[in-house]
Amino acid sequence: MRKILRGAVFATLFLAAWAVIVPCVSRPALAAPDQGTNLTRIPKPVVGSIPEPCDRNCLAGVVDSYFKAMANRCACGVPLARNVKYTENGQAVPPGEGIWKTFTSRGTYRVYLADPESGEAGYYGDIVEFGQLKGIIALRLKVQNHQITEVEAIVARQELRPKGGLGDNTAGVMTPILIDEPDPNGFISPDVALLDPLATDQRTPRAEMIEATKKYFEGFARKDASLVPFASECSITENGIATTNNPSGPVIDPAHPDFHVFGGSCADQINQGFFGAIQQVRDSFPLVIDEQQGLVLNLALYDNEGNVKTVNVPGVGTVTVPRNFLRPITFLKPQLFKIEAGKIREINGLSWPVPFGMPSGWK
Repeated sequence: MRKILRGAVFATLFLAAWAVIVPCVSRPALAAPDQGTNLTRIPKPVVGSIPEPCDRNCLAGVVDSYFKAMANRCACGVPLARNVKYTENGQAVPPGEGIWKTFTSRGTYRVYLADPESGEAGYYGDIVEFGQLKGIIALRLKVQNHQITEVEAIVARQELRPKGGLGDNTAGVMTPILIDEPDPNGFISPDVALLDPLATDQRTPRAEMIEATKKYFEGFARKDASLVPFASECSITENGIATTNNPSGPVIDPAHPDFHVFGGSCADQINQGFFGAIQQVRDSFPLVIDEQQGLVLNLALYDNEGNVKTVNVPGVGTVTVPRNFLRPITFLKPQLFKIEAGKIREINGLSWPVPFGMPSGWK
């Protein structure tokens, strides 16, 4: 009897357990939820903070860090993007090469430009190479997410041409003697007009600033100053030499001793047409636009085909072109325009000879 009872109890317990196990095995979808207590929780992805836009002070700081890195001869000290594009005098150069091997320091002539809207910084000033050789640099840096993605540098250097010996001669055999060769003495301190920010009512919208520079090149090509919005006090300096309002400038044709090619105003220089006759402008475009200071750093290429021997200058007569220009050559010309209330007040530029027809490296 006891055996029967124990068997019945065992059977009852077995059936009860089976009733619980079978539904769980055959119908797993009906299993009781665990409310997520046994889940392995993946941490939330870390999202990097978005960097603040690079304002004027930031862009100036990038320029300073760039020159500091050059002085240290190491591109590792500046935030260059992995795929940065770098040109020097129109030629693609790896960062750390070119002037990076010769640069010593900056001089006292320093003009900064900043365009936070486009993320571009500009610089125009004198430099020293090897501790003694002087030159001038026009620089554009493109900054995105606080990294430099583009570098465009144009360097003009002082040409030493001693009459005896070659020891101090820095001019190449094929380098033509220019009417206005780079003169470091013209780069001691910038004109105050280039440094002072403009009053709000004197500023010009960027589109009009670009248009003013276009009008200058159009007037140069057509030898018509009426097309150009010159201010009454306009002046032009090239390679550190005053090329307008300079009656003591060079006489280029002994047959016309009273014709000083740099003696007239900005309008006179264009209307005379001397340079417009021997040089053609191409690929002009703005590098940096600084609305606050009224500055446009522009680059243009001037082609001299070398086949113009004389120019008929109104009021002067037939002027003979110097033999230096009787060869095909192109001039890289970065020019710093000061524009006030839509008028061109000042142009300060460089002119550096390169092989004829050479592109800018960007257009």
